[in-house]
Amino acid sequence: MQTEQKINPESSWVEKAELAALNQEIDDKREIEEREVLVVFPLGKEKYAISIEKVKEVVKLPPIAPIPQSADYILGVGNIRGNVIAITDLAKRLNLDYKSDIDLDASFVIVLKDSLVHAGMVVAQVPDTIVVNKSQINTSAAVIKNLSATDQFIKGIVKVDGDMIILIDILSLLIYGLKASKFTD
Repeated sequence: MQTEQKINPESSWVEKAELAALNQEIDDKREIEEREVLVVFPLGKEKYAISIEKVKEVVKLPPIAPIPQSADYILGVGNIRGNVIAITDLAKRLNLDYKSDIDLDASFVIVLKDSLVHAGMVVAQVPDTIVVNKSQINTSAAVIKNLSATDQFIKGIVKVDGDMIILIDILSLLIYGLKASKFTD
């Protein structure tokens, strides 16, 4: 990252003008860089994130009514503020290889904001939010480019404070599984 240069009092007026222009350019880049707010939550040993634009709210997990013959990652349906939504286990949807020891009595649901998908996903704790520059989101990783068509939900990798966070397109991930259900319009 470029840092602002200090003007030496002994510099010529040309050097001072060039340095001022360079500093202005650096300031302009800082101001116009787009930022994205991410909702970060752990799943197993990894951290995952979704754009806050896709999150309606985070609430305590309501009682869940199971749905017979549904996909294994759909825990059932729950009533949140008068809306019946599908409650999903993202770890199962991602086929993560860890034992899910989520205490459903102490869990939360990230309710998604979408007019077509009425769903939420269970998380063990209230998620964190972070603000990153869009330039911090690595979308060129080879693993992202070589995914099968059904796994095209990884949007990028973000490194923050030494942690690697996997940014996912939650709607693509869930719509693929919920397409035939009554939870999409």
